[in-house]
Amino acid sequence: MKRRKRTPPTLIMKHLSPDEQTVLLMAQRRRTEYWRPPNRGKSIRRAAKHGLLIVACASGLLVGGTVNAATAPSAVSAPALFNDANAAQRAGRLGPAILDYERARLLAPRDGAITQNLRAARQKAGVAAPTVPVWQRPTHWLSLDALAGLASISLLLFGLLFFGTRLLPTSLRGLARIAGTSLSGIGLLAAAAIVLRWPELDRAVIVGTQPAARIAPATNAALSFELKPGELVQAENTYGAFVRIRAADGRSGWVSGAEIEKIIPSPM
Repeated sequence: MKRRKRTPPTLIMKHLSPDEQTVLLMAQRRRTEYWRPPNRGKSIRRAAKHGLLIVACASGLLVGGTVNAATAPSAVSAPALFNDANAAQRAGRLGPAILDYERARLLAPRDGAITQNLRAARQKAGVAAPTVPVWQRPTHWLSLDALAGLASISLLLFGLLFFGTRLLPTSLRGLARIAGTSLSGIGLLAAAAIVLRWPELDRAVIVGTQPAARIAPATNAALSFELKPGELVQAENTYGAFVRIRAADGRSGWVSGAEIEKIIPSPM
């Protein structure tokens, strides 16, 4: 049985009108695209992008959850802490007073009375307020909780836009890309601000009456430098009943755990 010879495409095109030729070319192009073997490199790159995006969204939610859990308000309210601080200040216990003022301000950062009384307690104790470099001041426009929420929401919305852009009409895809770029920038800026302010989670107040830093975590160790009640320090690590602290001027030493207390208590 003889096999029928296929007519060359050029001969077929000669007998077709221009409109028919256009339709035939479109059909052939569609057939070629349909049977084209998959581009594995492109598929791998697309999967990598999706994986990185999922990791970014998960990281934003994880950071947000971590910061919110660390700075979550306790059962004590800001007014109760404010009243306790006032009572401690009247009794001359400036360390606990400044600690309660700091915690109250953490719960109510816009309360002017808390800020004013905290400033007065610091002046009475002779301790300076922490200074923030000029280039870091924009990171203090929002609280840590607000920054964590902003980073999480921005990255989540960016992920939804990234995956849902193909479902939008063509006329809206350009606007969706602009919105996604803006959201990713906002999320990255909020995450950078959280990184810069992360050491605030370890801030502590000296609450002892006669505190002093020692050169080693032992009661018989030599004294390194004197501290003041109400002084704000950075708690770095612990060893037994002692805590290694770093003062605002950069000096470090060991103090008894009974003489120091973190503003944000460590989770049990």
